[in-house]
Amino acid sequence: MYDSIYDKQIDTTNTHARCQVQVIDGNDYVGCFIDSFTRLLTHQYVIDNETPDMENNFCLLYCKEQGYIYSGTENRAECNCGDDPYQYGPEDVSDYHIKDYDCNRECVGDSEQICGGGWRLSVYETGYVPYKQGRLQYKLVTNNTILVAPANKVLTCRSKIECAKYCQMAENCKVFVISTEIRECRLYYSFTVMCKEVQFAQDFQVYMMK
Repeated sequence: MYDSIYDKQIDTTNTHARCQVQVIDGNDYVGCFIDSFTRLLTHQYVIDNETPDMENNFCLLYCKEQGYIYSGTENRAECNCGDDPYQYGPEDVSDYHIKDYDCNRECVGDSEQICGGGWRLSVYETGYVPYKQGRLQYKLVTNNTILVAPANKVLTCRSKIECAKYCQMAENCKVFVISTEIRECRLYYSFTVMCKEVQFAQDFQVYMMK
């Protein structure tokens, strides 16, 4: 006998300290680019004591949250954002004699990922879409998962579309978590909240707005 749906469905032993909601797929990777003091992607993430160990998912989510079209990791631990990685070079990056093997340094946050190299950027498209009135665009990123961080708002809803509309109307909403079984809609005002702790929860789905 369980006191609530959470008692039955959440496995509290399956928790994680780093970015466990993997949003990157094979189509997001653009290539390995040469960087310089001029900075190909001009906005740099400022590292502080609360910065999570860098990897490509976190960098992509951070840049998307800032409204940039591209993200790029460099030298294992750096994150840069911008809108035009081709601005200082030819459109075909391979013509500039730069190959993917020049991006060869493991991310400090995930040794299975590559985070650029010395003056080399691993560049990804963030999927950022400038807001247009009336357009409702969102993407499923993971099933049977909830975010441990407190939601900015919790609402009752009947469908994922209704929850997505609530997120759109909230203006600052970036992520929503929905369970149609218990009709719960959780709104979050940050993309990078998905890089914090998560837990298994049957029938919950995590979506991010585009």
